[in-house]
Amino acid sequence: MTLTILIAILAVTAAGPDQAEDSLLVPVLDGKWWQIAPHAPDVGELSTGDENACDFALFQVRDGSWRCIACIRGTKAPGQRIFYQWMSDRITDENWKPIGLLDVERGQVGKPPQPTSVQAPHPLVRNGKWYLFYNSAGARCLIGDDGINWKQHRNAEGQTKFFDMGRDVAVFWDEPNKRWIAYYCGNVKKPEGTRGAMVARTASALEGPWSKEETAVRTEGNPESPFVVFHAGKYYLWQQMSVYASDDPLNFNDAPLVAHMTGLWFNGRFAPEIVENDGQWYVAGYSRGLHVAKFRWERKTLAAIEAWRDKWNAYLREEEMKRQQREEARRRAASADS
Repeated sequence: MTLTILIAILAVTAAGPDQAEDSLLVPVLDGKWWQIAPHAPDVGELSTGDENACDFALFQVRDGSWRCIACIRGTKAPGQRIFYQWMSDRITDENWKPIGLLDVERGQVGKPPQPTSVQAPHPLVRNGKWYLFYNSAGARCLIGDDGINWKQHRNAEGQTKFFDMGRDVAVFWDEPNKRWIAYYCGNVKKPEGTRGAMVARTASALEGPWSKEETAVRTEGNPESPFVVFHAGKYYLWQQMSVYASDDPLNFNDAPLVAHMTGLWFNGRFAPEIVENDGQWYVAGYSRGLHVAKFRWERKTLAAIEAWRDKWNAYLREEEMKRQQREEARRRAASADS
């Protein structure tokens, strides 16, 4: 069986030939979204009635079937979060089959130390091995031979914590520079105070050692759930469903916005996952359940991208003005009632 897969940000597409300097490939939705998993799976005795699926991952396993592992928040588990799994024969199927909880090692915090949350599973395939990174008081990793059966992996020093981090880890093989990059949600200091930012560490091997210093990859916008793909000679960052293009995978601060794959961010999909299988690209996100859609790469001139970006920014300004007007109307109504 031939296994073609891009899980999160692992497999790399080679740069396209003679790419025009005045144009760029951008991701464009190609059809409707379909739902693969519900908003709140049955977590049994861990249920609070408020649990829901958030950050998740899609990947193909050795037998050719597919798995989805999602973080379920709001449960009775330590830190309120657990991992839950679904399976399907095809990525294009709706309503995948639930297969239950995935138990993993939890980091400990506090005094005395207590088990904490597990967050943001991130799978990749390398040299015939499946890896599943996640964060729980630091970056941790599972390893397996088939993508179904796992054991806790250890770093070069024999530890199950690979490095310190915030949350939402995504591990990417940077083929042009022959290195691993781990992106996650961290913090940077600014004149107005400490703010959330996308940051990264690098390593020559998955097991480390990972760089001690963090690089601030992008310091504007929502830093959660970063996702990077190298395609046709460019690095593309999904910051939620906004897409930025850069020549440097460690610097998206000055990168232009080249696409947005849903409506307004608060009406869209969250924690994007990008998958390529047999030449077809897919984007996935959560919002009242887990959803997947096909997309294609479309070449657009830089002038066309800039014109779209101007219209998009005008649309955002208009929507923000409407939001402020609604808030003001609510304040006036509340004042009148009192």
